[in-house]
Amino acid sequence: YQTINNLNVNGGSEIVRYYANAGYTDQNGIWKNDPANTYKTNVRMRRYNLRSNVDVNVSKDLVLELGIAGIIQQGDFPATGSDALLDAIRVTPPIAYSARNPDGSPGGTPTLIGNNPWGLATQSGYSVHMHSNVQGTLSAKWDMSTFITPGLSVSGRFSYDHHYSGGINRHKSFEVKYYTGQDEETGEPQYTVLREEQPMNYWLWNNSNRAIYSEAIINYEKSLGNHNLSGMILYNQRDYINITAGTSIDGLPFRRQGIAARATYGYRNTYFAEFNMGYNGSENFPKGQRFGFFPSISGGWLISNEPFMENINFVNSMKIRGSYGQVGNDQIGGRRFLYLTSMNARTAQGYLFGDQQTFWPGIDEMQIGTNNVTWEVSTKSNVGFDVSFLSNMITVQVDAFHERREGILIQRRTIPNMAGFNPGSIPYGNIGIATNRGIEGMLELKHVNNGGFYYSFMGNFTFARSKVEENDEPIQRWAYQSAKGHPIDQPFGLVALGFFENDDEIANSPKQMFQDLVRPGDIRYKDINEDGVIDNFDAVAIGYPRTPEIMYGFGGTIAYKGVDMSLFFNGAGRTSLYLNGPSIMPFMKGQGSYNILREFYDHRWTPDNMDNAKYPAATDDINPNNYRFSTAYQRNASYIRLRNAEVGYTFPTQISHRIGIEQLRLFVNGMNLITWDDVKVIDPESNDGIGSYPLQRSINFGIHVNFN
Repeated sequence: YQTINNLNVNGGSEIVRYYANAGYTDQNGIWKNDPANTYKTNVRMRRYNLRSNVDVNVSKDLVLELGIAGIIQQGDFPATGSDALLDAIRVTPPIAYSARNPDGSPGGTPTLIGNNPWGLATQSGYSVHMHSNVQGTLSAKWDMSTFITPGLSVSGRFSYDHHYSGGINRHKSFEVKYYTGQDEETGEPQYTVLREEQPMNYWLWNNSNRAIYSEAIINYEKSLGNHNLSGMILYNQRDYINITAGTSIDGLPFRRQGIAARATYGYRNTYFAEFNMGYNGSENFPKGQRFGFFPSISGGWLISNEPFMENINFVNSMKIRGSYGQVGNDQIGGRRFLYLTSMNARTAQGYLFGDQQTFWPGIDEMQIGTNNVTWEVSTKSNVGFDVSFLSNMITVQVDAFHERREGILIQRRTIPNMAGFNPGSIPYGNIGIATNRGIEGMLELKHVNNGGFYYSFMGNFTFARSKVEENDEPIQRWAYQSAKGHPIDQPFGLVALGFFENDDEIANSPKQMFQDLVRPGDIRYKDINEDGVIDNFDAVAIGYPRTPEIMYGFGGTIAYKGVDMSLFFNGAGRTSLYLNGPSIMPFMKGQGSYNILREFYDHRWTPDNMDNAKYPAATDDINPNNYRFSTAYQRNASYIRLRNAEVGYTFPTQISHRIGIEQLRLFVNGMNLITWDDVKVIDPESNDGIGSYPLQRSINFGIHVNFN
């Protein structure tokens, strides 16, 4: 169950205005508790949040704003992670043993000692996670129109954020008993103790950081007849410290500073132009490379304001716009200060010296610095068209975009082993290049008739495709194995042609090098390079990346005389999911699996089910041939989901006013209600594998009250 409560209060005068919000959320998970325990093991999240804003007109020209927000959150969990619990449920045969013995203790067998799902969920201990976050912001705006010139203003902002997270983990190995039957004379249950209970351990962890941000802005606006001008100059800096950093490097402040400027021009409220620039500095880079200049320009034409559009009454607004510019990224690489070389003295292999053969260790090169590492630069362009007509009842927006990222920081891949670098010490370089292009659109319909009937519809669609242009990969033996020209994170694997039906088909097929003994029911792969053998050189691009290339959503609302109903669907396309992990491998004892997934069992290869099989024959041994990364376990992860649905009723004001309430509304809503997809065995939005915590369906009943 879950409960969500919010209270909002606002008010004030012409001089002082205030707003306050307080909230409490309590959500429970899917695991059960053992009443015999003195602690809870179900997943539970409790969050308290508070926000307060106060605006004060110090004078007619000076406004001060103060905002304070805080969150306190506690999460309770079983000591065993949810992924491990779900895997245990799937890999443990339901007939292997009773989850609980007659005396209430966790059951097991000599071959299945510590994988009891009930024991892992309720008897392995507990974990408590605490999070708190405090944010404070003070800002001021001074209108200097009276003192210097009309349209000039200055403003500033200072903010302080402090975050803490920590917790304890009390884990133990629980007692496991093997039930051997009843005593013939007494009838008492008999057990063999397979594992004795161990005391709970105690593990404490915490992390704390704070960030200080400040900015100063000068704004200027001016109108000269049909000409509208504006300009802005901004200075900002940020200082972030990880207070509980584990290393001296991570304990150093993370600092950024920069200057931004903007100039805009408008003519007759029809033609628009804007220029932006940023000059930003980052301490991640060496001197001479720390600052980057990132300009951009945009323009627009509001066609509906042209004189020739005056008689076209059904068009309310029509605009063409475009932009081109650059942005920088300094959050790149696996560590800070990539321009510095790090070494560990006296930790590497060494030599024996002198008559006493004294051993002197060498110096271990941990990371070789790159003295010219700098910003990653992304060049973006966009063209858009907006139109609304029929009294703004219909609104359409279409955009086409292109992005080229250059200088992507990646670890060099073309340095040969003979150069002497350890795998982790190979230098980084700004050598990666990738592009991304696509289109997106939005359609909105809304209408209210004289009878009070209201309806609206909204839909959006995005298609985006990336491409790797340069990744410093070595020249591939076979060109089809190069990642260049493919989308980012494109999966590569073998192409499954089905399953071997008999020994003759095996004998007449290319030799599969992953296993000496290939049997009917094993996966048959395509010999891509036609060299007569199936090996890793036959891996090609298969399916789509996990990030969808197509994303969309649509929904609507209808309301009539206080009754309202809304639905929202979302979906994705051109995305692939890979089924892996021990739970998809039947009886894979080497992987900890002693079970078979129903999905696998119902669709496995058998002599009677050759044509409709989706999985290879079930065996109780490790079969490397059948568990290669291939199309056999890749699924089309496209889906449509009813994400939200809500039905509500708002009482007439003549009723709510009688009890001193401005507005009273009752509602029921649901999230993640229905999903249409082809994966079936797991949620299509889950990460690859079977052991992910499931997406929860929730139904909420609520009341919304406004007081005057």
